This record gives sequence, C-alpha cells and structure tokens, in this order.
Amino acid sequence: MAESVESYTIQKEASRILHSILLTDPRLQIPDSVKAAAARTSFDTSALSAPFLPAPVKCTELSAALWALLATFGNAIASERYNLADQKVVVNSDVASIFLISFWLMRVGGKPVSDPGLVKRYSIYDTTQQFTFWRRLVTNLYPTRDGGWFHLHGGLNSDRSLRMLGLPTHKNVGDEMEAVNGIYQAVQQFDAEWLDIEANEYWRQAGGICLTPEEYRDTEQGKAMADDGLYLLEEFPHEKLPQVPWPQVDTKTYRPLEGIKIVDLTRAIAGPTIAKLAALFGATVVRVSNVKLPDLGIVLMESNLGKRDTHLDLKTEEGREALRNLIQDADVVLDGYRPGVLEKLGFGPAYVHEIARRRGKGIVYARENCYGWKGPWKHRSGWQQISDTVTGIAWLFARMWDSDEPIMPFLPNSDFQTGIVGCIAVMNALGKRAKKGGNYLVSMSLNQLNSFLISLGTQSPEVQQSLRDMWPKMKLRSYDDIHRQMRVLLSDLPKKVPQLLNPKYFNTIKADLGVPDEEMIFVGPAATYETTRLGYDLGSCLRGTHEAKWPDGR
Repeated sequence: MAESVESYTIQKEASRILHSILLTDPRLQIPDSVKAAAARTSFDTSALSAPFLPAPVKCTELSAALWALLATFGNAIASERYNLADQKVVVNSDVASIFLISFWLMRVGGKPVSDPGLVKRYSIYDTTQQFTFWRRLVTNLYPTRDGGWFHLHGGLNSDRSLRMLGLPTHKNVGDEMEAVNGIYQAVQQFDAEWLDIEANEYWRQAGGICLTPEEYRDTEQGKAMADDGLYLLEEFPHEKLPQVPWPQVDTKTYRPLEGIKIVDLTRAIAGPTIAKLAALFGATVVRVSNVKLPDLGIVLMESNLGKRDTHLDLKTEEGREALRNLIQDADVVLDGYRPGVLEKLGFGPAYVHEIARRRGKGIVYARENCYGWKGPWKHRSGWQQISDTVTGIAWLFARMWDSDEPIMPFLPNSDFQTGIVGCIAVMNALGKRAKKGGNYLVSMSLNQLNSFLISLGTQSPEVQQSLRDMWPKMKLRSYDDIHRQMRVLLSDLPKKVPQLLNPKYFNTIKADLGVPDEEMIFVGPAATYETTRLGYDLGSCLRGTHEAKWPDGR
C-alpha cells in the first residue's frame, strides 16, 4: 500500500532507499559486513521531515540515503581497522541537502562567494572569460528549428560552441537577456539532431537534445545503460597482487580512510567531490592541476578542501614522470577527464594497473563521466546540465511547473550525488583489495545517477503543489541557467527554510587561499559517528600550492 501524504517523511523515504533498494542491489556488490553495519545507521529526526527543495525528484531523500550508505561503509571499515564494532552513525538530511549547493554557501574570510573581492580572487582561474554574459549563456537550453530543444555547453571555453553557431567568440552585451536573445536566434537556424551531431562529433564540444525520461530510455544509449547500477565495480585478480591490509596509523580521529593515498585527476564538480569526500573520511589526496588551464574557481575554492594541489603539465616528459612517481605509491587514481584523455597521455586503467602489478600492490582506478561507459555516446564529453537534459530531468521540472518548455534544475544535484557514489565505490573496492588482493576499476556517470533518481519516482502531486506554493518565484523559464536560478533560490532560502542555515551544520578551518591566517566556513559532514570524527586535515588551497610528492609520514 502506498504511504499516505501525511505519513511521508524525508527520513522514512531515505531509510527505504537505503535498506530496500541500495543494500539489496546485487550490482553494487555490497559486502555482508556493510549490510550488518547498516543496522547501526539512522537518520536524524531533528532534520526537516517534509520535502522542501523546489524539485519534482527526490534530491534530498537520495542524497541522505547515499550519505547513509557512505557512512555505513565507513563504519564497517572503522570496525575492522579500529575495533569499533558497536559504533553508531546518524545522518542528517538537512546537511545532505545543503551539501548539494555547498560551494554557494561557503564563506572565506567572513565573506560570501558573491563578495566582489572574493569574486576577483577566484576569477583568476577564468582565463577564457567564461563569465561574461555572452560566453556564460552559451551554456543554456534553447529551442531549435524543428520544435525541439538543445542544451549547448561552453565547458571551460565557449569558443567552439560559438563558432559552430557562426557567432563571434566575444561580444559586449548590455545584460543577460541580450545575450540569450542573440544566441537564441542563432540556434533557431538549426535542427536539434544536427546540433547534437555537429557539437559532439565535429566540434567535440558538449551538448545534448532535451529528452523526456521515456525518450531517453528508448535511445540506444539508454538501452545500453539500462541494466547498470549506480556504479560498476570490476576486479582484476593477479598472482602478483596479494591482499593489501589497511595501513597501520596512529590516529585520534579513527577515520576509515586514514593512510590511503589518492591521486586526484579531476576537474569541475563530480570528480573533485569524490576526492573531497575521501579526504573528509581521512584519505591523503594530491590533486594534479595545470595552472595554465582554466578552472571553475568558485568550485575549486571549496572542492580543494582536504587536498594538496600540485601543478603538472602532463604533455611534458617531466610532468608525466612526476605523475608516474605519485601513482607509484598511490592506492587510488581518480580520472574525471573526458573519456580517453588520460589514455592518450599514458595513464589509463591499463597502464596504471600495470604499475600496480610491477610493484606487487593492487590499485583502484576510479573514473567518472557524463554518459556512462558503454553505448554510442560513451566517448562524449558532458556536464551536469547535459545529463539532466538528455535523461529527462529537465522535462520532469517542466511538468512540475506545468510548463510547455523544459526547465533546468536549479542545483548541480547529479554532480554532487555522483561524487558520493564515487566515494562509496572507492571504499568498496579498497575493502575488496584488503580481503582479496588484485586491481580494481570502478566506473560512475552522471547518467547512471540520474536514471536511478528517476527510478525512485517523483514527489506526490500533493507534495509538488506544496512546493509550488512555497517557492512561487522558482517558476522559471528554459533560458534561466543555474546562475540565474541560484540567485532566486539563495535570496529566498533564509526566509523559506532558515533551518538549513543553522550554524551547527557548518565547520570552520584555516584556508590556504593566498591571504595569511584566513579562515573558511563550509558545509560540514552529513554523518556523525559516536567515536570516529570526520574532518579535513587541510583547508582549501590554490592550484599548484604543493610539490608533486606525498607528505612525509603519509
């Protein structure tokens, strides 16, 4: 029998997703020790119980459930490593929600990310001027000549998308709507399918046709991915790769991943979030960046929490040799680049696993992309907006608001939740390595996350009506990109849901962002243990702050 609207709570639904769906999914290969530890995982009843995010899909519920699975994996590992057999963990769904917009809620030196001085500091990474109106609003949803909708994406450099449309790569416009109208008129000259092939196959620039969930499932890509779980975990046993016991550490925090070394080769949000969470759970993370390339500065300021960041140019012999030396002592390599890029540079799964065989110690290679790792679109680059477009999320938002045009989500949900999934998969693979030895390959994608989210069903009609009543200003248009939407959401958030900004949900740490003795305030962990204390060893740092080596004693 379906649960009544009156009895539905975020905590009950998150618990159902955890226990009835995630823990019982054989594709996730969850060990019995983790399933047993789930009995000691609970959801904080002091958190808000009724859905509050203006979304038709269950963003809060799934985020809380994934945090619970991550925390449960962590608890099982802590039990094995530190003899904490009876430790309980509590997951707060409020924090699991604000985790999804965490970099917008960060404060550095007491200032919000909208502060002009702070904007100037992180804009140094916008080397391609992506945040001018003209270039930013290339990344947006536009109607096409044949009555369809196509989401362009400029990535970290909009030049190719603009040239594809026959538009100037730079143009001074008076406001956002002038940019929207100029790009709209150009897109209207083309059919959606032409843009899809032209952008992805010729210009090698991300973009996607806006599909309903039903239409996506009927595509060859949807069919290829239909049987995949939230992640794929592949084991490669070898006689030279025995069990790798968890490292012996002297700890006062009892975090599950202490002593584990991770090389972070990711950019944007999903991949860096995997590494950021691993650092929260105790791992030592070295992020490899290139100070000559553009980056998402506002995201980087928060996603570099707990990491050391080193500059390497992987197109030089010196850079490649330095990376190989890092991998030589690593337990995990994270790959968040466009599919195939690291293979071309010599650091795909095959060679990294060969390094492991030569040294006699297995390694976990974790990779994430947009479309998934099989099917005709697996080679394409992609971003959160593209996944939300092609899998049907945008049309679900449109249905909620009774709109005849698709509406993009106001938050990078699939990015952040794929990050949680990735950290879960890495923990699982490390646990298997400790018991069985071997090399491992774990693969995640934004589309896998979105397909799973859609499979959970939408909020009930009554809940969706309550959310429309609560957030009337969030009935937006197809051309309202995430920046325009977040301005509306963040302006109303303190009035609509003040509990989400409870100071106890935030932590403070000393940052290394170019100003001496500066502190940053950030969204804390959604999980709280009885003995284990989650936290970062380091605040965020600028790119290239550290040398390409593991810290002493790690």
